[in-house]
Parts: sequence; structure tokens; C-alpha cells
Amino acid sequence: MQRIPIKLATAGMKLAKPVRNKRGMILCGSNVELTEEMIARLSNMGVERITVEGHPVDTGVEEKSPGQQIDEVSARFRRVGKDPLMRKIRDAIIQRLKEKGKLGESG
Repeated sequence: MQRIPIKLATAGMKLAKPVRNKRGMILCGSNVELTEEMIARLSNMGVERITVEGHPVDTGVEEKSPGQQIDEVSARFRRVGKDPLMRKIRDAIIQRLKEKGKLGESG
């Protein structure tokens, strides 16, 4: 799954997550195949980014693996690692990245 700017969306892409407005109301459900009209409508409603299935758009930025992301999180929290609250936050982020990695392997 890839989060992309709405301006890079093309007809035929499939939404991986629902599109919501700023108040949280669902504008378009997941698993919906986009049409040019839907893209224009979402853009006119102020939607800036959407999450689509796969990785259909080359954003020019190489996506990091969950392992690389975990290493980066660990490095960022190194200075505050003795603080119990910061350790809990770090551990929660790392756990989420591990779960994301497992989902990516099976999907």
C-alpha cells in the first residue's frame, strides 16, 4: 500500500484505505477502484492524499524496510532511553513496525 498525493492518482487505482474528510467522515470506502470523476471530486473536496493498493507511483523516495525503520527509531530514542515513558513510546512504535512488516510479508 502507498500513500500518494491525489494529483498523482489515476483511474484504475484501487483504494487501500477509506478516504476521509477533515472531520473524519468517509468520502469513499476502501477497495474502490478510482475513476477520473472520483479523483476530481475528491480533489475538489480538499482531499490532498490517498492510500492506494500496491506501489503504483514512483515518488522518487526509496521506501525503507521495517527493519531499517526500527533501526532509525532506536537511534532516535537512544538519548532518552532511560525515561520509562519514552521507552514505552519507542517500544510501541517498534511493535507497530514489526506488525506492519508481517502484514507486508503475507500480503
